Amino acid sequence: MGQDKVEPYVHRPVWSLAKTGLIALAFILIILSIVFALTMVVSVGVGHAVILVDPVLRSISDPIIGPTYAVKAPWVSAVNIYYATDSYEATVPNFSSDQLEMQIEVLVRWSLDTSKIKDLYNNYPNLNYKKAIESILEETMRLITKNYTALETIEFRNIVRDQIEKAVLEELQTESSLAGALMQLEFDLKNIGYPEKYTSAIEDKLVAEQQKIQADFERQKILILANATAQEIIIKASGEAEAKVIEANATREAIELILTSVNQDGNETRIAELYLWVQALQRIAPEVEILIVGTDGIPVLIPTNSTTP
Repeated sequence: MGQDKVEPYVHRPVWSLAKTGLIALAFILIILSIVFALTMVVSVGVGHAVILVDPVLRSISDPIIGPTYAVKAPWVSAVNIYYATDSYEATVPNFSSDQLEMQIEVLVRWSLDTSKIKDLYNNYPNLNYKKAIESILEETMRLITKNYTALETIEFRNIVRDQIEKAVLEELQTESSLAGALMQLEFDLKNIGYPEKYTSAIEDKLVAEQQKIQADFERQKILILANATAQEIIIKASGEAEAKVIEANATREAIELILTSVNQDGNETRIAELYLWVQALQRIAPEVEILIVGTDGIPVLIPTNSTTP
C-alpha cells in the first residue's frame, strides 16, 4: 500500500502578517483621507454663491461669492445659489372685464443682490422663490386686465402693458418674503393672445372699418369733384354772361358813336342794322376785310386775299 503525501508545514512569522495588515490599513486610510478632503473643499463658480449650513452648530454662513474655493467640515452642507441674471417666462391666462380669456406671454428677468442672499435662503430653504414670483405675477396681471374689455386691451395695448409692468415690479420689490433680493428687474409683455374666433371677428371688423373709411374717402372725393365741376360751370357761365354784357355795351356805344358822327335823316335803325350785320359777318368770316352793300341791302363780301384765276 502507498503512503499519503503530507505537505510540509511552513512557519510564517507574525510580523509578516502584521505588515500586510498595516499596508492594507494605510491604503484604506489614504483613500478615506482623499474622500474626506474632497468633501471639505467646495468649488464656487462664476455667477454663483455658496452658503454653508452647519446642522451641528445650527448656523448659516454668509454667502461665499465665486469664482473661488471654500473649505468646510464634512458634515456641513454647501448650498449653491445662482445670483447672476435669471428669468421666468410663462403664458398666463387672464380674463377681461367682459369675461374673455386672454393668454398673455410674459418674461421677467432679474439678478440677486448678494448681500440679501442669506435672507432669501432663510425664507426659501429649498430655493423655490420662483414660485413666489410666479404667484405675484399672475395675481397682479389679473387685477389689471379685469379693468379692461378685450377690445380695450387691443386699443390701449401700450397703456395696459405699462400698468401691468409697473404693478408687477412694485409687487416684486415690496414682497417681504423675497427680502428685497431681486435687483435689475425687467418685465416684458411679449404678446396678448385671443381666442381664434374672437381674432377672426376683430379682423372682420377692422376690414369693415377700412372699407367704410375708403367709401367715405371716395364719397368725399366725388363731392369735391362735383363741387369743383359745378363751380367751374358757374364761373364759366358767369364769365360768358359778363362777356356778353360787355359786348352788348360796346355795340351800343359803337352804334351811338356812329349815329352822332353821320347825318341820320331818320335812318338810325338802318345804320344800327348795318353795324350789327358787319359784326355778325366778322364772326362768320373773320378773314374778310371788304364789305360792299348793294342797293337792295344785300351785303357782298370781297376778301382782299382772293386771287383772280
